Amino acid sequence: AAWGSLVLPLASLAGAAFALGLVALVAWCTVRTRRLDGSDPQARMSNSSMILAGWAVGGTLGSFDMLALSYATPENYTAVNRWLWGSLAAARPATVLVGLAVFAASFAIVLSFRRSLDVMELGHDEAACLGVNVRFVSVIVLAAAATVTSVSVALAGMVGFVGLVVPHFVRRLAGARAKLVLPLSALLGGLFVLAAEFLGRALPGTVGVGVVCAITGGPLFLLLLASRRNGEGRDI
Repeated sequence: AAWGSLVLPLASLAGAAFALGLVALVAWCTVRTRRLDGSDPQARMSNSSMILAGWAVGGTLGSFDMLALSYATPENYTAVNRWLWGSLAAARPATVLVGLAVFAASFAIVLSFRRSLDVMELGHDEAACLGVNVRFVSVIVLAAAATVTSVSVALAGMVGFVGLVVPHFVRRLAGARAKLVLPLSALLGGLFVLAAEFLGRALPGTVGVGVVCAITGGPLFLLLLASRRNGEGRDI
């Protein structure tokens, strides 16, 4: 009780750190196995390894949500379900300040690596040849992203597809330079969530913002994926 509004963000941060560490461990073990059995001596952690490990870890940990809900009382079931759907209704000045502080720190860290992120668009080997410490930058940026994501989920619930959709539209509008993509994605992503919240409240029964984002963001992401461009114009 003494921790008050900090309990959920801190617990979410601990859970995010555990999930990210587990994803990295699974991907690293996959690479290590490929090196030891000789199938790929130059193997390194790839985007596909991280994505597949992320889906597996997310699905496994998500099952514990359902397990907890199966033992919840009707009152707790309703409250937790509302949080899982996503909502900005529970925002309070104290929690907003916590979220703002975490966002500002994480955003400043990621933005400080904007030049390295631009170079890493060329590929792992090219970036390393140009003097970028790819492993260090990847770890720091992933840690910052996991931190701000965990606190955002703690404050607003499960709101998906914002990071999958908005940055790719920004890349089409403003190019791939990180110094433009990062701030514009933050701004337009916030506006997208607010628009989804207003739409959810306007619908009968007050639909959660996470549900609205998924219904609208899912088809948009599929559209982006279907119109994927290669070469310098690549979006995804």
